[in-house]
Amino acid sequence: MAATPTNVPEGYVSLRDVFGDAIMALGARDPRIVMLDADLASSTRTMKFKKTYPDRHYNFGIAEQNMVGAAAGFAISGYIPFVNTFASFLTRRACDQIAISVAYPKLNVKFFGFHGGINLGEDGATQQAVEDLAIMQGIPGIRCYAPIDGNDLARVMNEVADVEGPTYVRLSRFPSPLLTPKVASADERAAACRLLTEGGDLLVFTTSTLAAKVIEAAAALKAEGIGIRVLGITRLKPLGEEIAAEAEEFAGKSIAVVEEHSIHGGLADGLSALLDGAGISHRIERIGVPDRFGESGHPDALLEAFGLAGAPLRERLKAAARG
Repeated sequence: MAATPTNVPEGYVSLRDVFGDAIMALGARDPRIVMLDADLASSTRTMKFKKTYPDRHYNFGIAEQNMVGAAAGFAISGYIPFVNTFASFLTRRACDQIAISVAYPKLNVKFFGFHGGINLGEDGATQQAVEDLAIMQGIPGIRCYAPIDGNDLARVMNEVADVEGPTYVRLSRFPSPLLTPKVASADERAAACRLLTEGGDLLVFTTSTLAAKVIEAAAALKAEGIGIRVLGITRLKPLGEEIAAEAEEFAGKSIAVVEEHSIHGGLADGLSALLDGAGISHRIERIGVPDRFGESGHPDALLEAFGLAGAPLRERLKAAARG
């Protein structure tokens, strides 16, 4: 199993810890919320919810398809099921149940896929979800999110609790830096896009906690005289129309998308479709996981090996900026 860091830097927080706190607050606010777990209450931080609301927590064991089917039944009965497990298990094993039992009848089920991307590290390819967003975005009617930090996740939790219909939230495992302001109130929602760094040579869209690595690369390139404007995208489906206006400012210049997901079916594809619909000419440099599975290794080493962090990412962004 991948090792959990014991020394967490100040200002860093794990999304799963934020999730554990958020569901406690939402559970107190709305008694209709029930938690559906696949024998991972410790890993997904739902243990506290289980102890506080034992009659509202259901452990289905390693039976994700059954869990999603039960979620449909809960939703039909007037409850709001929060379904959580690893992203790879949820989207691969229970895809048919998600599509037919939940999305087709437009049921109010909230899906949370943990350990999205390759940063899970040593657990290897079978547990690294690199295609989960493509699967979930391809199913009609499902809203999809990939929060960029813990504060962002808190906004997403506010939003998905109040929005009717199926949603999918992708979460990463390890602590990551807080890049966005604290949430002001329970009414605050996820921004369509968020300016993370300013620059005029290259526009970069990114999502999830990988945003921190992109900001690091942008800072290093700024020292070399290359200005990178980084925009963080939290809600991948539907994309906000404001994003097209941001891209239009860079008409004739390069645009890059950096995502810890397959280059097929993720943010890059969604952005391209949005710009096509807006009639904005564009060329997107896709920086993501190529057409392959992940592999076992230290999370930071994997991100660099896949060109998503460190010197490899800086070189790819520099090449994109120079056209």
